[in-house]
Amino acid sequence: MFNGLYSGASAMNTLSQHQEIISSNLMHVNTPGHRRNIPAIRQRFDADAGRRGVALGPEVESVQRDFSAGRSVATGRALDVAIAGDGFFLYNNGGQEILSRNGRLYRNPNTNELVSEDGFAVQGRGGAISIPPDVATRSITINDDGTVSADGQELGQLRVVTAPNNQELEPIGTLGFMAPNAGMVDADTTLEQFHHELSNVQPVNELISLIVNTRQYEAMQRAARSIGDTLAEFIRS
Repeated sequence: MFNGLYSGASAMNTLSQHQEIISSNLMHVNTPGHRRNIPAIRQRFDADAGRRGVALGPEVESVQRDFSAGRSVATGRALDVAIAGDGFFLYNNGGQEILSRNGRLYRNPNTNELVSEDGFAVQGRGGAISIPPDVATRSITINDDGTVSADGQELGQLRVVTAPNNQELEPIGTLGFMAPNAGMVDADTTLEQFHHELSNVQPVNELISLIVNTRQYEAMQRAARSIGDTLAEFIRS
């Protein structure tokens, strides 16, 4: 009976964590480049009990990420670019390389470099890409191979890379991942100018998961309360 009470409490804790993950996914449904989070849940057993029949309840073992492509939205903005296929843009933050699917670029007014919303310089084949100050943004062209040009002058080529194992990438904030120490290679993919990629979260699926998760939590709460009432009656008797 005590085991059932502990298992119920563990299940409610796990469902509560799952609820937070679902809520986070829904919060970032329109965030460019965001990747959906998925909890990996395992069942725990008491190793000291001598048999695997003594369950201690489930727990969230890790949080994995869904790296499938998100929705590509046409924006008509010259510095919006989306990746069609696998891969990440490579940004530089003070010497630290960051991978991100977010291709909303801006011109740094101080350095004239193309940067992310956070001010990180996007990396080209030869490093950062600078746009001369006299070049109008609307005249910038980004080809499907990442070549950036304006007024007939080639200014650089965006670099898109892939990692050996996406699940090993360490998240930084909600939009980026820390690049692995080794193993990154240039991706064989195409880019789409005037588009940016939203999150790969499907809001309808997340809302259904939210409802199911809530119902499961309520069921476990009722079960735990029933076990607690039974224990109270047993103690009184």
